[in-house]
Amino acid sequence: PGRAGRQEMLSLPQSSFALSAPVSAMRGVVRSGLAPRMGVETMEGVGPETGNKVFDPVGFATLGGDETLAFFRHAEIKHGRVAMAAMVGFLFHINHIHFPGYLSPTAGVTFEQLSAVGPFEAWNMIPLLGQLQILWTIAGLEHASECLDPAGHYTKGGTPGNLKFLKKFWDTPGFTKKLTEAQKAEKLVSELKNGRLAMIGIASVCAATAVPGSVPLLANAPALTGPGFALPFGTF
Repeated sequence: PGRAGRQEMLSLPQSSFALSAPVSAMRGVVRSGLAPRMGVETMEGVGPETGNKVFDPVGFATLGGDETLAFFRHAEIKHGRVAMAAMVGFLFHINHIHFPGYLSPTAGVTFEQLSAVGPFEAWNMIPLLGQLQILWTIAGLEHASECLDPAGHYTKGGTPGNLKFLKKFWDTPGFTKKLTEAQKAEKLVSELKNGRLAMIGIASVCAATAVPGSVPLLANAPALTGPGFALPFGTF
């Protein structure tokens, strides 16, 4: 009996700790699709495109636990958003749709001049201060997504890809204000899938530009001009 009593006493702190886990943290795990000990099968994004199965031929999902999966999901969402913006910008650029006037009156650079060259050549024509402004904005968003979410880091109970706390940046027009929770969930899956397609698209454009003929569908495309990659302050 004494031994049993000691075992019960030893189990009390564990039970108390389990019951006192922060509700917000658990909500963050559930919202991100990473229910405890359920793995990648519960994550959003599985659909008919992959036969309603998880597409992970390399086995990245087996490299760690829930925190690792949350990191991968955050990276997927973030890179998908960047790729969607890049693809839209690329389509605008090759169709010569641009603002009127000067990008930099001081340096004598017009938007029309940028539109007449390849995408990465246009980047190199932007004055240094303009490049620094763009890079500083990117760094600020990266810092916010990693450090400023009130719900916590996405590997510590927060939601991967969450930027809603940036009220002046997230959904400024207010498209999501009148959506139901079910509609918001559907939009999030659409964002994820469109981001995946955009990553494939912009990677194909870069590959076809850098290595002619590497993407058969884009071979000899007249709009693909200039270098295929660029360093922050130069091309290669």
